[in-house]
Amino acid sequence: MANSKLVELLYAAWKDNNRVIDGLTPDDAGEKHHGGSSFAWTYAHAANQVDAQINVRFAGHEPHPLIGEDRFRFGGNGDAHEWEAIKAAVEEVRQAARDHLDGLSDDDLSINIPYDGSFAKYGISEINLRYAIYRAVTHHYFHIGELASKRDLLGHSVGDYPGILKRTI
Repeated sequence: MANSKLVELLYAAWKDNNRVIDGLTPDDAGEKHHGGSSFAWTYAHAANQVDAQINVRFAGHEPHPLIGEDRFRFGGNGDAHEWEAIKAAVEEVRQAARDHLDGLSDDDLSINIPYDGSFAKYGISEINLRYAIYRAVTHHYFHIGELASKRDLLGHSVGDYPGILKRTI
């Protein structure tokens, strides 16, 4: 288990993300509903950020062979149909991140590393692990809201997503 409250918040976001997609059929997961991306694409997209930032940049791993595909980055077309493979791949990405983050204290998150990603055009030359985790948490909750809204439109009730308030982490 993580020592950092911020890392715990990321893990809570993953639990809420899982809960909001729980019970989707492969057909529903792969279909684009209400003009947006498919559930499967959105689920992979959020994991893509964790893979690129935490696993690749900070832990030094190669990108995940499925989740690391460019089609799951910002600007992708929202198509994804391999629901079971995506769910398994998301768990692999998360486990790799857990292996790197578990046991880190809040002070350990202050590490800065060189940055050469898409924001480099704005003069950013370093990225901080704490910032990368904050971005991942907010990115997940943005998409949790999107997924929950789409599920509500389909008549699926997913309720609220209490995160660490539920204390079942």
